[in-house]
Amino acid sequence: MYQLNSSDRRYRVQINFIISLIILVGFLTVGLITYTIYSDLIREDVLNISKLTASNIYGDIGNELTKPIFVSLTMANDSFLKTWIKEEPTTPDIQKHREELQRYLLGIKAKYLYDSVFLVSDQSKVYYHYEGINKTISPDDEHDAWYFHYLSEDLVYDLDVDTDQANQNRLSVFVNCRILDEDKNLLGVTGVGLEIKHVQALLQSFEDDFELKTMLFSRDGSIQIDADGAHADTENLFDAFVFHENRDRILNNRTGFEVIEFKNDPYDGYFITKYIEDLDWYLMVKKDTSQLAASLHAQIYRITLIYIIVTAFVLILANRIITKHRLEMLALTKTDTPTGLMNRRGFNDRISNLINNKKETPTTYIFVFDIDDFKNVNDKYGHMVGDNVLYMIGELATTFVGERGNISRWGGDEFAGFLHGENSEVKLMLDQFFRELSIHGELSHYGIHISLGIVKLHMTDSAESLLHRADQALYKAKDLGKNQYFLFEGLEITPD
Repeated sequence: MYQLNSSDRRYRVQINFIISLIILVGFLTVGLITYTIYSDLIREDVLNISKLTASNIYGDIGNELTKPIFVSLTMANDSFLKTWIKEEPTTPDIQKHREELQRYLLGIKAKYLYDSVFLVSDQSKVYYHYEGINKTISPDDEHDAWYFHYLSEDLVYDLDVDTDQANQNRLSVFVNCRILDEDKNLLGVTGVGLEIKHVQALLQSFEDDFELKTMLFSRDGSIQIDADGAHADTENLFDAFVFHENRDRILNNRTGFEVIEFKNDPYDGYFITKYIEDLDWYLMVKKDTSQLAASLHAQIYRITLIYIIVTAFVLILANRIITKHRLEMLALTKTDTPTGLMNRRGFNDRISNLINNKKETPTTYIFVFDIDDFKNVNDKYGHMVGDNVLYMIGELATTFVGERGNISRWGGDEFAGFLHGENSEVKLMLDQFFRELSIHGELSHYGIHISLGIVKLHMTDSAESLLHRADQALYKAKDLGKNQYFLFEGLEITPD
């Protein structure tokens, strides 16, 4: 083995010191300039985005508007209201009967401080308010259209933005809930109303705090509530080009935030939308980043010049080190960190080698499996448990494959691998794998089982056709009831 002499050691120390010094100076220079000029601006903007993505706005608006929904649903299932409506036509003392209802509605008003609490008897069509009888509704009265429109739709509850005739025609959000008897027959509609100004004040507080624009809109694009009321019921969000071309993205995303960047001289920034399930509305937040973008563009040339100078020296001096460690870095890119298995990239390379050397390769089977209903594990026990399950599955699968093949994490909860062996041998190994999985103490505790598809490698196969067929076999195993494997040796899997 070659031994370093004292001169070599000094040279290596000098090179390492120079490289470290240049990198340090470069990072410190760029970092100091960026921090000095942009620290406050970037910190404030990142803080705003972080708070937004942490669902502060979504959560507060949800709390403001879902509480009335729960109250209205409780009223709709209250036995007092159901009995009261049934007795309405036959009560001997109608005035006393109505006073009982008024006290009930007034109690809800006093308890929750909503701006309106109401009941409509479907039989008499009388609109009862916490202050007494308001009116008899009629299909010919445009102010009563909400009632008949709501009854025409199969909804448990509905949100309606309208003027409140019983409250000086102030614009309010009404929650309408059906009252049904034990045979599911309609008895009436009840609910509460909340003046829009309360929600607008909430939106305005976010706009003032974070320098952005907010509004709530329905799935047809109608703007229901905005901070200043300038757009509600007058504009359709999807009329704007940026929303029109992203309409499907916005409406189909029911779980997370949808971020849409926009550039429109002299402004640029992003829109963020989030579906509010209980309201069946969408939250939209507009953040203008023009000021930040302009500042960054003004500095980009200086930063780029510094970066080029520093990087040039680093690349010249570090070239040999990069070359030396290239293979180690390449190996890392083919490894799945959570499980320590080969990742998709590494497995694709291995499959390509098998395909290219089919004549020298013994009988080979390619398999793909995933964990059945893995989402339920994450939902019930959390993602840390889910990651541990993936690791244990990877360990078990590695033991199952042994020296006769290889295993990789294909992505998510899906694994892929190959086995060398004849049909009978492969079946025995698969049966043993499934037995070991079923008696694994910790995996059994979480109810873990898998579905696996396995196919034979043929001389005519390409990587794409082979993996496609293995994937089809996996779906076949799932179609057969999950927790099993489906082995196929032909060239095409046809549906049943």
